[in-house]
Amino acid sequence: MRNATEWLRLMWAVPALWAVAAGAQEPVAKEEGAKAGKPQATCPVMGGKIDRKLYADHQGKRVYFCCGGCEGTFKKDPAKFVRQLESQGVTLDKLQTTCPVMGGKIDRKLYADHQGKRVYFCCGGCDEKFKASPDKFLKQLAADGVALEDAPSAKPKAAAQGHNHGGSTQGSGCGGCRE
Repeated sequence: MRNATEWLRLMWAVPALWAVAAGAQEPVAKEEGAKAGKPQATCPVMGGKIDRKLYADHQGKRVYFCCGGCEGTFKKDPAKFVRQLESQGVTLDKLQTTCPVMGGKIDRKLYADHQGKRVYFCCGGCDEKFKASPDKFLKQLAADGVALEDAPSAKPKAAAQGHNHGGSTQGSGCGGCRE
């Protein structure tokens, strides 16, 4: 009878210990989630709403600005502004360093441009896998907080009115400049 009682206690104790252990792990998971922080919404220089087309990269992190004038101020002491944002619980976008297909280190010579963004790969076979299901990989990159580079525009920039080409002034649409 004594063995049966001990057996029952053990049967009740094990699930209770599992419950306690699971409860002890729960705050850790919440704590890790808290480290994820919030996305950047305001300019670290002026405090205005960010424009995702205006940014500077610093040590693998992308910082967005409200206007073009803020970049110069940021570049005088970028570490200060990064610390400021991170101390406010902001998680900055990261630059792409790994292949979205295989997870290897990217080779900047291997890429695909998709929907105005450039995606880099680790090896030649990954671009075809990406092209077969780009949205899947783009969603994963976004979920990982990776900011993709803009793909270079295929359209030539419009020529400025009355600009100078080696001594001769050209009108709009000269076609020979890259200004």
